[in-house]
Amino acid sequence: MSQVDVDTLAAAHAVTPVAALQNIYSMVERDSEKSVIPFCLTHNIALVAFSPIASGLLSGKITTQTEFEAVDDVRKFVPQLTKENIAGNQPLLDVVSDFAQRKHATMAQISLAWMLKKYPNVVPIPGSKRLERILENLAASDVEFSDAEFEELQKRLDACTVYGNRGCVETEQTSFGNNWKKAQQ
Repeated sequence: MSQVDVDTLAAAHAVTPVAALQNIYSMVERDSEKSVIPFCLTHNIALVAFSPIASGLLSGKITTQTEFEAVDDVRKFVPQLTKENIAGNQPLLDVVSDFAQRKHATMAQISLAWMLKKYPNVVPIPGSKRLERILENLAASDVEFSDAEFEELQKRLDACTVYGNRGCVETEQTSFGNNWKKAQQ
């Protein structure tokens, strides 16, 4: 199953045990924390988190000056990647950057390490096209947070407003799905 809410997950799990669920999840896409992840924890279901670096936003490499030109680049439809939302999310990016400097890691590694520490059943699957990014992402498992560091990071993230939330339910075919369909016509 992919991109479903807890009601859909529970209905499916009542028919047959669900082993894994793939939902969008990152520091800026945390809707699954409300009910999906708790349900998964209770029922021994793995959550495979796609877009854990928020389509590159949490890498720090995307700025308000970034242009997504390619016809097949879905990032031009990702709500967090509009110029206004990138600017609005800058305080959150500053938090991630601060921890990256402290831990001598990249921002992408901090976002992945946060996810790995937060929940035992969540497995991030960052998309990478280049070998150096794959190796960078794998090295996130070497980044460790003390409990105090993790608590500080979590509190600072919780204090940030997130702009351009995409949400974990895709079946409604809201703006992201509709924009992708229009682009393919």
